[in-house]
Amino acid sequence: MNKFIEISIYTFIFHILCYVLWLILVVPTEGPSKIEELGSLVYLPHAGRVLPVIFFGWKALPAIVVAELIEWEYLWQGGSFFEGTLATSISTSAILITWFVFFLLGLDLNHSKVLKNTNWKHVFLFIFVASLLNGLGNGAWYASLYDETDALISVRFMVGDVVGATIMLILLVLFYPMFKNFQK
Repeated sequence: MNKFIEISIYTFIFHILCYVLWLILVVPTEGPSKIEELGSLVYLPHAGRVLPVIFFGWKALPAIVVAELIEWEYLWQGGSFFEGTLATSISTSAILITWFVFFLLGLDLNHSKVLKNTNWKHVFLFIFVASLLNGLGNGAWYASLYDETDALISVRFMVGDVVGATIMLILLVLFYPMFKNFQK
């Protein structure tokens, strides 16, 4: 199978899985907190954006965009297509900019045999920078959308992205040996 198609399929499935887990496990526990306006404090789908780009590079981006558009249009109840598309554009741009900066700086991300010799400092730095850019972008968008500036929106987006991606990364590291045994 073509490597690009294989990466796209894995990325798409992983992103949808992160989103569904977030909808089922996190959204009900956060309660009536206006997630669509403030952002989630544990946003698991950020891992669906960040981790495939870290491990597969730019080839994961098209599948991420398609997955996010489908999620916000069909799985999330409410919101317009324009809002979902703009939010997807902001988050994907944050990932793309972060990946490009890391690429220009020569920081090793995806040449590490997946989890075996991964430079975890770079992975967490990538998660943090992408979350920062996503939080600032969404904070600016919400400020223009609702005509009020609230720095806590950016902070909440950033914290939710970092916590969600870290939780999914820890789960992947814990469950990786189990999936590795199925290959034998």
